Amino acid sequence: LQTIVSRNISPNNATVISVGAIQGGSFNSVNVMPSEIRIGCITRSFTKLVRHIIERRIKELAHGLAQILGCTVQIEYNRLGTTLVNHDEETTRAVKAAESLVDKEHVNANATPFTSGEDFAYFLKKKPGDCMYMGNGIDAGALHSSIYIFNDESMPFGVGYWISLVQQELKPSVLSNNYCRI
Repeated sequence: LQTIVSRNISPNNATVISVGAIQGGSFNSVNVMPSEIRIGCITRSFTKLVRHIIERRIKELAHGLAQILGCTVQIEYNRLGTTLVNHDEETTRAVKAAESLVDKEHVNANATPFTSGEDFAYFLKKKPGDCMYMGNGIDAGALHSSIYIFNDESMPFGVGYWISLVQQELKPSVLSNNYCRI
């Protein structure tokens, strides 16, 4: 599968194919060949063309290997995700709120796009917004990895960011009301 990325996709197009599950056989009878093996993977890219190439090549490789090995293959390829695209105006406002909390060199408004999956992309298809990531101050594995460690001491920065964004976005007259003190 990795040859799809290395041989069929330009290095300029960030592409991920990750096999996250392989199931087959039983540890109770390791000498018996399983009648079925299942492989689960996730693919990610930024363009529809690359997603089409990935799907086509997975099917071609699977059917070709099945023919060579004398077995059959069934492929279920579901396009479940969508590309997350931030909106410029909302990103500018989000960066302003973040920069009000920490030094500007700690805010990267021009981060290189990356291929992580994020459900927030569906919200951004309906309403303009910005999805930002906040570091937690320690180098302890990527989010959703088996070695990720949440740093409780980073929570005030997250809360402070949202307070800053609300104060920035609400009209001064609303903030001065007695019922809405922040």
